[in-house]
Amino acid sequence: FLPALSRLQSQPARYRSTFMRMYGVVIMVAFFFASMLLALSHPVTLVLLGHKWEQASAIFAGFTVLAISLPLANVTSWLLTSQGRGKDILIQNSIAAFLSLASFIAGLPFGPVGVAIAFSLSGLLLRLPILYYNAGRKGPVSTKDLWTGFLSHLPLWLVVFAATWCAHQRVAGARPWMQLLICLPIGATVGIAFIAVSKPQRRVARDLWQSVNEFRRRERTLAAN
Repeated sequence: FLPALSRLQSQPARYRSTFMRMYGVVIMVAFFFASMLLALSHPVTLVLLGHKWEQASAIFAGFTVLAISLPLANVTSWLLTSQGRGKDILIQNSIAAFLSLASFIAGLPFGPVGVAIAFSLSGLLLRLPILYYNAGRKGPVSTKDLWTGFLSHLPLWLVVFAATWCAHQRVAGARPWMQLLICLPIGATVGIAFIAVSKPQRRVARDLWQSVNEFRRRERTLAAN
């Protein structure tokens, strides 16, 4: 994807549209799964680690926030890399390192849970907004574009989280694996239904489907040759 962006430097409109399509896919996928993992952090922890690690569910819940900010930060950093903005990359990495260290120090008095939550929240509330500003100062993709894409998919997170959380409250007394077996399909079904009726999400889903089909065609062409 980076080489494609680099080749489009002389075509700002195509550069912007190409990036925003991929950016939208990353946001939608991140919101879709992070919302369900947050709502089901307790049973997921029990299924994966066992009852001895039940207290770690709070840490897992904290890291679901990181599951949003980290993919978005990675894809946004492609703007800096593809545009050859080495100085901005250095500045951004320095700021991110400082804020990460500060978040660890701030969370230490509250133990592992505090560290996980502080680190994750600093990523979403501090490091990501600074990256958006830094990446959008120059080039075809503006800071406003990045925030518009983010906020347009936020309702998906809210809807899927609410549906999954409500379903989990109904079966909270069941075995952990049974909770997941019931709640995950409910959250996913509600999310897919919302994508189908919401114009921003439907457009991104269509772009994703077209990209997958194009990739398959290329694979078949390469295999035939």
